[in-house]
Order: sequence, then structure tokens, then C-alpha cells
Amino acid sequence: MGYMLDVFTVSFFGHRDVYYSKLLESRLDEIIFKLIQEHEFVAFLTGYDGEFDQLVSLLLFF
Repeated sequence: MGYMLDVFTVSFFGHRDVYYSKLLESRLDEIIFKLIQEHEFVAFLTGYDGEFDQLVSLLLFF
């Protein structure tokens, strides 16, 4: 038998305008970093329809 990954899936979806982007970016950065530290494999899901979705996508991929 092969090794099975323990996948922890997190979804970030929100189609809102972001008014306090620096504060939100800082908090999201903390949350994402903590999830990566605590779980063996994390799958992140996000939309791309609003400012919140775009902010999360930028933090995850850059």
C-alpha cells in the first residue's frame, strides 16, 4: 500500500470590497502561515470574484 496524505482543505471565498486591506492582509498571512505549520498538507481553495478572493490568491501564490 502507498502512503496516504492527510489533506486539510481550507476555503477562502468572499465577494466583498476590502476597505482595510493591510489589516486583513496581516491577519490572513498569520492564518495561512499557522495552517501550513500545523498540517502535513494543506489544500487552499479560493474564488476570484471580488477583492477578498484576489487578496487571498495573492497571499497564497506570492
